[in-house]
Amino acid sequence: MTEPVREVPAELLIRANNAAAKDRRGFENAMISIIKALSKEVSIGDLIAICCRLQALAALTRSDDVSGLTMNLHGREYSLINEAAFKAAATCPLVLRGSFGDSEFDREEFLRLALSFAEQEGSG
Repeated sequence: MTEPVREVPAELLIRANNAAAKDRRGFENAMISIIKALSKEVSIGDLIAICCRLQALAALTRSDDVSGLTMNLHGREYSLINEAAFKAAATCPLVLRGSFGDSEFDREEFLRLALSFAEQEGSG
């Protein structure tokens, strides 16, 4: 059975990512950090959507070259992610297939959205 994962504000994805990055490594620790950081202000459904969307974003940046949206730091285990990528991850269609980690963004749709957000940031 598949069901769509709800959209969430990009600001919540960024805050969740920051909370996970500040704590010890590992999926379980990241989940605990995100829940501790956001549980008092967002619903359980939003927490699930945030975690699913961050997992899909992590999978995309691990497996694909998303040039211009990430920057690897020499000697580090992590990538810096452009705000446009978080905005795309917050709104790009995502379907949960089974359990956590079984979802991914359509790469072309994700890149199209990220580019549109990057253009909005750069205009004006």
